[in-house]
Amino acid sequence: MEDRGTAHRAVHERFEASDPAGPAGGPGGSAVAEAAVVAPRTGEHDLGLRTVVERARRRVGPGALPYLLAGLFFAIYTTHSLLRHRRMETHAYDLGLFEQVVRAYSNFEAPVSDIRSPGFNVLGEHFHPILALLGPIYRIFPGASTLLVAQAFLVGISVIPITRIAARAFGPWGSAALGIAYGLSWGIQSAISFDFHEIAFAVPLLAFGLDRFLLGRHVQALAWWLPLILVKEDLGLTLAAAAVPLLALRRWKLAAVHVLIGVAAFALAIFVLLPAINPNDTYAFWGNLDTSQRSGQADPNTSLSQVPISELIVELPKSMVYPSMKWMTLFMLLLPTGFIALRSPILAMIVPTILWRFTSQNTFYWGTYFHYSAVLMPIVFAAFVDGVVKLRASHVDWLRRYAVHAAIVPLAVSMAFARDFPLMDLLHKRAWVVQDRVHSAHKVLDQIPDDAKVSATMSFSPQLTARARVTDFPTILPGPGYAAIEVWGDNKEWARYWIAYLLGQGFTEVAREPGAVLLKRD
Repeated sequence: MEDRGTAHRAVHERFEASDPAGPAGGPGGSAVAEAAVVAPRTGEHDLGLRTVVERARRRVGPGALPYLLAGLFFAIYTTHSLLRHRRMETHAYDLGLFEQVVRAYSNFEAPVSDIRSPGFNVLGEHFHPILALLGPIYRIFPGASTLLVAQAFLVGISVIPITRIAARAFGPWGSAALGIAYGLSWGIQSAISFDFHEIAFAVPLLAFGLDRFLLGRHVQALAWWLPLILVKEDLGLTLAAAAVPLLALRRWKLAAVHVLIGVAAFALAIFVLLPAINPNDTYAFWGNLDTSQRSGQADPNTSLSQVPISELIVELPKSMVYPSMKWMTLFMLLLPTGFIALRSPILAMIVPTILWRFTSQNTFYWGTYFHYSAVLMPIVFAAFVDGVVKLRASHVDWLRRYAVHAAIVPLAVSMAFARDFPLMDLLHKRAWVVQDRVHSAHKVLDQIPDDAKVSATMSFSPQLTARARVTDFPTILPGPGYAAIEVWGDNKEWARYWIAYLLGQGFTEVAREPGAVLLKRD
């Protein structure tokens, strides 16, 4: 019997040829692109513009577009991230925390974060040993900025496979539109604008694997996806979910391999490795499953056996659909694809991430902010292209015509919502201006000697973690040390209370500038 993946590969395979231009006349021209309905030319101006673009493309070489877009977005992400750090808008959670982890790896030490808790090994909370790869880079270029640039690079290169996938279905213009839409997608922007996180590694791994998968190179896709189990414990289930599109292609054995490896890695992490390192001998997030906890934070002492059965059977399924914020997140995930992604079995790979987020009682997981949706973006965009390919084989005429021009949908949606997401800050003067209070804060922080023990508030922590032992204020290590306190925004009264309290506990004031106070204990 003919492998059902043959037709799938035929649609996506031409881009692998030595000349990606192909007969369709553009990088990644595919059988689908060749068969597409070509719209009539709209005028001499349009013809001239297309001629200029085609000549430019030929000069830089076929297939260069994905790399050009990746370079562009790397520059945008890096600029945005470094400017935020320069304005002191990065935080202890999570840039300061992860810098301590990577700094420890660079010194061949256990990944301890004193910001999380003094002496706390973070591998007892989340399983992300892949961060050790940043250790050698950090040793050469120490500082929080190194993590921000690394994240920008990792996310930026994920544009390459997504643009390649699009080129095979849409040709050069469509691939450019989809590559830009992906780079500006809200899930990617939200991750870039929220410090640094380990999932930066998962984004390109997923994207390159999906590129291989859609070419029918399923074993190569598995090779790209295997390191996901070293990025974060839940991503083993994402690997297992890749069995769904494999089953649709009747790749039974390979699907079983995905499930076996993914589920085993997940179980090993949360039942063995994480509890072995965690000081409470349990997985730190079981408490998120207890709907009776309304604080939004898991009790780190909770074990799975302590979660009531009634919560798991009755209340947990209810929590999947309420409140409505969760529905809005799903809507926003699918909207950039015009809901075409629903036609692809690849979309099943988002299910594990959606499940753990929506069953958690932590409200931060439910919405479109922070970094939690970044790993979903490559899956959703790849599912969109795969869905378009399937639409073009439809017997319904209007669906086929819609599929021909579908590449514009993600770009239109991304641009429509762009002003509400962080990268647009680069178009405003405030993004490039450092306020006086930040200069004043640096005058205060510069008085802290290297290797000192410092209890620092949120914005000050990542400014110090490269050269001092930093704890999250008001956690103060015993013995001589400093307390660096920011006095701005909504925390002024809170800061004044703590300054007065510490002055009464043997600290002395050694520096004060508008917005910042430094206390010292000998």
